[in-house]
Amino acid sequence: MEEKNKPYHHNNLKEALITTGIEMIYREGMDKFSLRRLSKEVGVSAAALYNHFNNLDELMSAIFQFISDEFAKALQEAAHENRYGSVTISMGCAYVEFFAKYPNYFSLLFDSKNLGITIREDTIEFPGEFGPMHVFVNAATEELKRLSIPESEKRDDLLIMWASAHGIAAMANMKGIHYEGDWVSLTESLLTKKIQL
Repeated sequence: MEEKNKPYHHNNLKEALITTGIEMIYREGMDKFSLRRLSKEVGVSAAALYNHFNNLDELMSAIFQFISDEFAKALQEAAHENRYGSVTISMGCAYVEFFAKYPNYFSLLFDSKNLGITIREDTIEFPGEFGPMHVFVNAATEELKRLSIPESEKRDDLLIMWASAHGIAAMANMKGIHYEGDWVSLTESLLTKKIQL
């Protein structure tokens, strides 16, 4: 019997467990997922897996952090490159593009108990370690200042921009919705209209 090619070297087994875990959960759902099935899928012993994760909660926290870090990088790069002449529009397009490219990340990030975002009457609060929200809020706030948007409108404007990008990303991930155009172009168009209002 031919040996299965292992998707890792011994020094990056942890990342292989995380990325394979993400794929398995997306493909089969949490009900069928287990650490033992994950170790079998990756091609290592359960003992090797337990060297990195003591239980399912630890793995799920690592998955959340991995996706969060990748998403934050995508938003930071978009803000830096500013391809659309507006940091907010650039980040919104990157938001949708990221989850269109990695649909298996969407629910694992936003349905996670680690997310911890609270929307208050005058602000949006989020945990210090949730990098994507830091990138989004900081960059969008700077743009709102440049546009002379009053501080009293900041929370609502941030929510509208976030909800627009998030809603389009969610629609792009729904199996029952088929859009004939390009999701990123749609995001650019809608956010451009919002900025010009």
